Amino acid sequence: MTGGRAPRSRRAVLTGAVAALATTAGCGLLPEEREPIEASATEPAYLPEPAASSGGYAETLSTETTLEVTVRVDLSGDVELTSTREVIATAFRRGYEADDGRRFGVVTAPAVTVIDRFDVVRDPVTELGDARVVELATGLSVADVSGRETAGSRPMLGGEAAVETATATADGGAVSLRRARVRAGEDAVTAVFVSPDGADGDAPFGAVARDA
Repeated sequence: MTGGRAPRSRRAVLTGAVAALATTAGCGLLPEEREPIEASATEPAYLPEPAASSGGYAETLSTETTLEVTVRVDLSGDVELTSTREVIATAFRRGYEADDGRRFGVVTAPAVTVIDRFDVVRDPVTELGDARVVELATGLSVADVSGRETAGSRPMLGGEAAVETATATADGGAVSLRRARVRAGEDAVTAVFVSPDGADGDAPFGAVARDA
């Protein structure tokens, strides 16, 4: 975690008004702030012990981490607006592994208000590459992530989480990836399931819990 810098409010306001926009041919550039937005997740999501045990999982990862990302926002309307903001987010990581090589992990990050006056909220995890998200959630290093596709939705934390699938390689073998994301209060929760070829089992998205 970073130190020495007092955190700013999650609903940090992007200074300047629409009248101050520099516009050219119907496009505008929102004035940039030099200081990054700093925010922290409020409560970690996790896989409860009974669900972990029934799925053959043991907890291998329980920590916090700091994400530093650049968020670009494009707004369309009568005037197209663009803004780029630096975000420093403190997120929770919970990871689990089964004896057959299956892994499951959950990242809880703050849902950051990037442009207050337009109520633009972003999940900083979506700004990371696919391999980085897998490593962040599960602790597993993967490569050659490809074939990313949408795969409907699954119940998670009382909502419907959008699910994506992909393939990758890990430790020299092929693995299947499933990723689900949902908003939970003031946080955004991303769950990742990694299944080696030949391993059985479904992603336990519906078992994910959160105490808040």
